[in-house]
Amino acid sequence: MSYNINPAAFSAAFLVPTSVAQKIKIANEKQLKVILYILANLSGGIDAKKISEECGIELSQVEDALLFWQQCELLQGQKEIEKKDEPQPKRIAARDERPSRVDVARRGLEDKNLNMLLNEAQFKFGRNLKTNEAAALVWIYDDLGLDISVILLLLQYALSEKRLNITFLEKTAVKWVEDGIDSVAKAEKYISDAIINKLAWSRVEKIFGIDQRKPSTKETEYARLWLEEWKLDEEILAAAYEECVNQKSKFIMSYTAKIIEKWHKDGVKCVEDIKKKRNKSEQKASFATYDLELFEKKLNSDD
Repeated sequence: MSYNINPAAFSAAFLVPTSVAQKIKIANEKQLKVILYILANLSGGIDAKKISEECGIELSQVEDALLFWQQCELLQGQKEIEKKDEPQPKRIAARDERPSRVDVARRGLEDKNLNMLLNEAQFKFGRNLKTNEAAALVWIYDDLGLDISVILLLLQYALSEKRLNITFLEKTAVKWVEDGIDSVAKAEKYISDAIINKLAWSRVEKIFGIDQRKPSTKETEYARLWLEEWKLDEEILAAAYEECVNQKSKFIMSYTAKIIEKWHKDGVKCVEDIKKKRNKSEQKASFATYDLELFEKKLNSDD
């Protein structure tokens, strides 16, 4: 006996994604019931309790089915939707093309602010700008859209860091745009934080006897945390260094960080606190040894 679809059935129909049919082999009866109910009632939203009542399926089984279809990427959890809807940070891809010498000259004549920026940059560099330098500044202004006052701060920052070069300027400008640093106030905070981090790491380098080098992000975080947030005495850091070397026979930053963190949690404020803590530990160990000796003497006397 052969069968055909009754055309009248299409008077009320709903779409079923191909991915549902592709999962027939692995989806059980209840999972198929749940997804068909959802597809037929999209306007009503997804209410697990209501699905349970309408389909005659236990609530826990409905929740398992929803999780199954989420893992099949047919359903989205609320957190996924919220994350998708969140504004994504602006990503900037530096173009290979830069304004030509003619473009720079034209833009300087068109925009008085840009002309002032180029003159100020020339003063910072202490010489006439090279074509690629002027082109980079015009690109930062026109293409990245940074305000003139922000670019001037960038120039001053680069000069203070002794990194007044096109690579640093472009790289930093792109980072600022991506991080939403689009005002003088935000740029000043970025620069202030960078200076504080640099000074904190410089002190840590000296305390731990580390050769001057660029720190990792984690090392910078440690330095700022210890010296700027926890306001720890440098002697405590030196003591933690010695403790690490005594226990591990070498300096390990992560292990030293754990020592410092434990001391901070214990309320250690100065080296004297560390000495008191060690004395208490030694006393406990001494009492333990004394008690053991006393116990052994008692056993011997009983014999």
